Amino acid sequence: MDSSSTEITSKGPNRPSVSRGVQFAEGVELDSQNANLSTQQLAKASAPLSGELLQELERVAPEIPQERQTQIETQLRDLYDACRACCSAAGTGTTLLSMGSYQLGVLLPTEEVDVLFTAPLSLQLADLTAAFQTELERRGIAKNFTTIGNDGLLSAPGLRCEIGTTMVKVIISQNIPALPPPRAPEAIVQNMAGVYSREGAELILASVPNQSLFRNLLRFVRHWAKKRGVYGSFLGFPGGMAWAICCAKVCQSSPGIELSQLAGRFFRTMSRWDWRQPLSLDSSPVATVHSMTAAEATAPAEMTVLLPLGTGLSTTTQVTDTTMKITQKELRRAYKMVQQVELCRAHWTDVYKEAKFFQRHRHYLEFDFMASDEAIFAPWTQWGRQKLLEVIRLFEQMSSSIVTLRPWPEFLPFKDSDWPHATAVFVGLHLERGPTDGQGEGPRRSFDLREPIVKFLESVSQWPEAEANANKFELLIKHVRLSELQSWLERRQQGQVGTSPGGAGTAISGLSSGVGPLASGNNWTVTEEDSTQPQNCNV
Repeated sequence: MDSSSTEITSKGPNRPSVSRGVQFAEGVELDSQNANLSTQQLAKASAPLSGELLQELERVAPEIPQERQTQIETQLRDLYDACRACCSAAGTGTTLLSMGSYQLGVLLPTEEVDVLFTAPLSLQLADLTAAFQTELERRGIAKNFTTIGNDGLLSAPGLRCEIGTTMVKVIISQNIPALPPPRAPEAIVQNMAGVYSREGAELILASVPNQSLFRNLLRFVRHWAKKRGVYGSFLGFPGGMAWAICCAKVCQSSPGIELSQLAGRFFRTMSRWDWRQPLSLDSSPVATVHSMTAAEATAPAEMTVLLPLGTGLSTTTQVTDTTMKITQKELRRAYKMVQQVELCRAHWTDVYKEAKFFQRHRHYLEFDFMASDEAIFAPWTQWGRQKLLEVIRLFEQMSSSIVTLRPWPEFLPFKDSDWPHATAVFVGLHLERGPTDGQGEGPRRSFDLREPIVKFLESVSQWPEAEANANKFELLIKHVRLSELQSWLERRQQGQVGTSPGGAGTAISGLSSGVGPLASGNNWTVTEEDSTQPQNCNV
C-alpha cells in the first residue's frame, strides 16, 4: 500500500484515508484529498434548485481558497515541527492529522482549525500540553494559549492557540495498538480519546455513498444551524459532529437524489425523528416503539446521536430538554420553508434566514466576560464556555414550569469603558402563563432570577486561575429589557462603548474578589405581563 495515502487509525492497521485536510508524519507528508466530484461538476449535473443552492453555499459558506489552504498548511507545518521537537527524546512515531470540520472538508476560511497530534507511547500526555506551549512561545509561533480541558464526550487533552491569523485547537493523543473501541463512555481511555474522535469522522465519511453530496449538505446544515441559533455544544445544542452524523444518516437512506431533494429529506427526517430511539449510522434495523417496554415508551425523550464507534457513545450529552425543544422547532420550520422553496414560493435564503432572537423577547440575561489583556481573556472566556451550560440546567431544575430560556450560542465582542477585552452572551427569558381560575385570568406569575444566577456564579468563580489573576478579569451578569438590549446593539454596531448600566440592582459582579452580594430590588423579578412576546416579531 502506498504510504502517501494512508494514516493511523484507532483500529491499528493503516487504511486508505477519506478525510480532507493536511496530514503530517515523520518522513511522510500527505496531500489534501480530493472530493469525489468537484462543486462545479456537481452543479452542472444538478437540477435548477440544486444549482441555486450550490450558488448560495459558495456565497455564504464558501470552500477554503487555495491561497488560504496553503497558508494554513504552512502554519500547521510550523506547529508540527515545534510539537515534534518536544517528543524527539522519545523517538519517532509522531503525526499531525486533521480533525473535525477540517477533516470532513467543510471548514470555513475564518474558522478554527482542529488537529490531532499523536505522541509516542513512552510519553506522559499530561506533561505535553505545557511543553508544547513553552516550545511554541520560544519559537514565536503562537500566542493566546488556553487548555481545552475536558473537550466533549471523549475528554481529549490538548490546547488552543493563535498561529498567525489562524486559531488552532490541538488534541493530543496516542495510538495504542490492538485496543478495542470503547463499549461505554466510562470505558474510554483518555490517551486514545483523540484517535477515537478522528476515527469516528473517518467512519462518517466512509458511510456515505457520495462524499461531495454529503459535504455540500453538511455545509448547508451547518450554516442553517448557526443562523437559526441551534449550533453550539457550549450552550446545549448539537455540535458539529452530531450534525455531521445526522447528515450522513440521511445520505445513507437517500442515495442517488440531488442536493435540493436531499436538503428537504434532511429536515423532513430530523423533524419527525422519534427521539425515544437513538440516531446512529448502524446498518442494523432500528428498534420500533412496539419493541419498547411501557416505561421506555412513556419516558421523556432525549436527543441522542451516537458516534459511529464503540457502543453507546453519544455526541449530544450536552443537549437539554430546553435546547432539544428549540432544535425540534427549528427543524420543523426549516422543513416547511424547504417545501415552499420547492413550490417556488420562497428562496433558499428564507430557510436559513437569521432568527430574530434579539427582537423576540422582552427580557434577557446578559453575561459579560471581561479581562485586562489577551493572555487572561482567552482562558477566562474558555472557562466561561465550559460553565455556561449550567445556567440552562439550573433553570430547568428550579423553574422549568415557570420560566423557559432561549440561549443564543454566540459570543459577541464589544467595547467596554473599563476592560480592554470584553465579550457577551445573551439568553432570552419567557415566563409561562399561569393557570386560570375558570372565571378569567388567574393571578399573575412571577419569578426571581437571583437564585439560579447566584448558584451559577458560585460554580464559575471556581476558575483555577482566579487567584493568580486577581483584579484582572470580571464577569458581569445583567437582567436587561428589550429596549436596553437594542441600545447596546446599536452602540456595538457603531463601535462605541457597549456597557449598559440597566436598572438599579440588575447586575451581579465582583468575581475577581469573590462572589459579590445579591442585587436587590424588583429588577430581578420577571412578571407574566412583562414577559409576553413583543408584537410584530416574526421569527
